[in-house]
Amino acid sequence: PTVTDAATARARAIAARPVDAHDPNVAGVAHAIEGRRVVVVDEAISESYRKHMADTYIKLTGDRAQDGWSREKASDASVEGNAMAKNLGPDECEGGEGLGAVRAIAPYFFDQCSPARPIWATRCSVYAQNFADVDETHEDNHHDGDAFSVTAIWYPHERWHPHWGGETVFLSTSEGTADAELMLPVLPKPRRLLMFDSEQPHMAKPPAIISEPFAPSFEFNPKLASTRVAGNRFAVVTRSLCGRRTSAEMVADFDKNGDGGLDRTELSAMFEALDVHGGVSAARRLVQQKPKVHASDLDRYFGVPSPAELKARLRGAAAPGAEAA
Repeated sequence: PTVTDAATARARAIAARPVDAHDPNVAGVAHAIEGRRVVVVDEAISESYRKHMADTYIKLTGDRAQDGWSREKASDASVEGNAMAKNLGPDECEGGEGLGAVRAIAPYFFDQCSPARPIWATRCSVYAQNFADVDETHEDNHHDGDAFSVTAIWYPHERWHPHWGGETVFLSTSEGTADAELMLPVLPKPRRLLMFDSEQPHMAKPPAIISEPFAPSFEFNPKLASTRVAGNRFAVVTRSLCGRRTSAEMVADFDKNGDGGLDRTELSAMFEALDVHGGVSAARRLVQQKPKVHASDLDRYFGVPSPAELKARLRGAAAPGAEAA
């Protein structure tokens, strides 16, 4: 067979399959990659919260621009750190808009996430990547019998142009081999939320050296360390878990005393076992409000709406799993 014959045979095989139509509005449809959902939602984060996060954690100079950052690897197999990371505290993680968006949006796209069951964060971080930081293909987390893992990324930039690059891209394999394909690139546009199954292989492409996500400040001093310089890209990442059990079932599992509630020791054990953000310290804060924590208290803590609120929220457009509990 000639080269032409081989090319013709491949063309016939391709023509026999359905056309893969790409919607030009990447945030207008849900995507499926190897059977796993990827969702892009524009303006999912309020402008006031975007500005708050940028002003508090990113648009800094001098010592404040360097405090709290550490070099982080994409995975244990990475040779060196791929980006700078800064972990967020409970106010921004448990009370931030990132986790709120996961709780509101995930049940519509992931069958394992129900608005009637707890959804919680395990870790929240701000990532800074410059033009010289090369990410590697990785997965964020794995599912288990207790929970289904979802990653949510949103971008705190004031602006972003396509020619600046910096896309979050999804790949056909996490092995990083030469035959892997880029399946879906997502630009880091301001206030854009990207949500996906945490087992989905992905990586962040470095931004162009000319990228300038924040307008230059009139007070900018080139002699001071700054995160405002060109060539940077930022992302706020919430790693979250969708529980497979209701709060009442969780209480029953960890209630060693059999009194229908959890004391500090029992709640700490539960939070540690479920990898709840803050672990023991989070349990301590909750127990300070009352000596025994019941299912209704956990529902409030995990953002589970009451039955009446759930019906009102889902009236006319029920989310999958709404009747599960």
